[in-house]
Amino acid sequence: MATANSTESDLGQTVVVPAAGNERAAHNAGHKPVAVVAGSEADFSHETNNILRDRLRQASLILFCGYLAFLIKAFVAPSKNFMEGNSFYIVMLAGVTAIMGLVAWRLCSKCHYFLGHLRGVEYLVFGSSAVLFVTFGYTTLLYTAGQGYLVPLTPPWLILIFTYALFIPNNWRRAAVIMTIMAVCPLLTILVAWGSSEKVADLIENTSDFHHVFLETVMAMAFGTAVAISGVRLIRTLRTQAFEAQQLGQYKLKRLLGRGGMGEVYLAEHLMLKRPCAIKLIRPEKAGDPATLARFEQEVQSTAKLTHWNTVEIYDFGRTDDGTFYYVMEYLPGMSLDQIVDMHGPLPASRIIHLLAQTCDALAEAHAHGMVHRDIKPANIFAAKRGGAYDVAKLLDFGLVRSVHQENDLHLTQDGMVTGSPLYMSPEQARGDDVDARSDIYALGCVAYFLLTGRPPFNETRPIKLVLAHVQDIAERPSTLRADVPADLESIILRCLEKSPDDRFANVLALRDALMECQDAGDWNRDAALEWWQCHGCPKKRELDTCISQGIEMRPESSDAHEVSSAELMKA
Repeated sequence: MATANSTESDLGQTVVVPAAGNERAAHNAGHKPVAVVAGSEADFSHETNNILRDRLRQASLILFCGYLAFLIKAFVAPSKNFMEGNSFYIVMLAGVTAIMGLVAWRLCSKCHYFLGHLRGVEYLVFGSSAVLFVTFGYTTLLYTAGQGYLVPLTPPWLILIFTYALFIPNNWRRAAVIMTIMAVCPLLTILVAWGSSEKVADLIENTSDFHHVFLETVMAMAFGTAVAISGVRLIRTLRTQAFEAQQLGQYKLKRLLGRGGMGEVYLAEHLMLKRPCAIKLIRPEKAGDPATLARFEQEVQSTAKLTHWNTVEIYDFGRTDDGTFYYVMEYLPGMSLDQIVDMHGPLPASRIIHLLAQTCDALAEAHAHGMVHRDIKPANIFAAKRGGAYDVAKLLDFGLVRSVHQENDLHLTQDGMVTGSPLYMSPEQARGDDVDARSDIYALGCVAYFLLTGRPPFNETRPIKLVLAHVQDIAERPSTLRADVPADLESIILRCLEKSPDDRFANVLALRDALMECQDAGDWNRDAALEWWQCHGCPKKRELDTCISQGIEMRPESSDAHEVSSAELMKA
């Protein structure tokens, strides 16, 4: 059972109820279904897991081929080398070869592995190789000492170190620890053989150049390890830069800002310009619906045509390699009108006039282009800080915009389609009739009613009753809910809420003129807005906006942004 709060929240969401036949029309739109990416896409740690899995498979396959070649040679073309006649060495080489082959076979590219499991496989692959090399080196020293000479042990270890550095994704500190252990192994092998074998000890003590040879071995291993560590660090840096450059073009997601009918909005940053912005992504549960993708694309194209400063500015638009749609818009410090009312209650009449007059200006441009917004609601009007001024109204989310001049597009809209937010839907919208600019005027009246009283004109909890109320019922006068409602503003709101479009204002400019003639018009100004925001602005939002404006790294947020494992697309 949904709670009252959740029900009201749902009623405030944008809905699209298509008429019969719309599914088939949407299918014919020709859009590919998007692939749902975890959050917005895979984060750096997930990317590391995939690379580690692939690289481990490649490294184990290469080592398998190398060990198998030596194993075959030991049987097919044995030499006088002591090791090729040593059964223990043969068995051990065969065992390590089998481990490499098993790992290469089991690490399938379509399987998912946890990082801990992959690191365990990493230790198995290189640990078993290290044990083989230690055993080989120790036994070889014992054998060659009996023949009166010693062999260098560095070549196989340098090969193993560089194989590790080349194939295994790592941060340089972890790689330095593991490769240093590898580098020390041949030196410890020599020291152990020196202390445990009289032949090795006699040969070392009676060879005047041994100390020089040992020092050269130390230097060779140290130099090789240092080069390998530098290579790991360089590879890591390049991979990180490449990963970030591929995230939504040139954008890196920071955190989830909100959800709407069309998708999710994230705070993001342009990687080159370091400019904060907001990125809107298709909702994961909507992915794969061609009609939704068409609406998403239409939203961007429609908004991009508009240049009024009270309309949100679009920076960029595109789709990821997996088909996920996104567009980039200006980041707006501030709060939406529904957030302000929810946190601080109804607004003074002067502030309502101030905000709605600006919204009318933004809509005037859209209507002049023949576009109807059809989803005006408090959540889609933002009171922002722009150019040092507060309470700059920004009209958002043209996701349901429709041109009144275009022919019916069966892929996107049809007669009989019900679209919009039930709490702020015009009667003609609720009936599925054709709409024009006066439908937006009705929605503005609903918004003004909400801002003035703290509740929408109709407060039904069931969507069907709410839609019918917009069509049939007369809203209570705002003055019955709030004593200090100015008569002139109330008259304007009630005229906006007329059931017949002909009884409303003819256009938004006429509505704006009426608002500016109200007695309270002009009382809310720049100074009043500044004072209000300094006293009442959301502390959490204010902290976020301050961090962004000053370029300060924000504290991690344990919010819904992390429900999707790649909600941030940042380095792990």
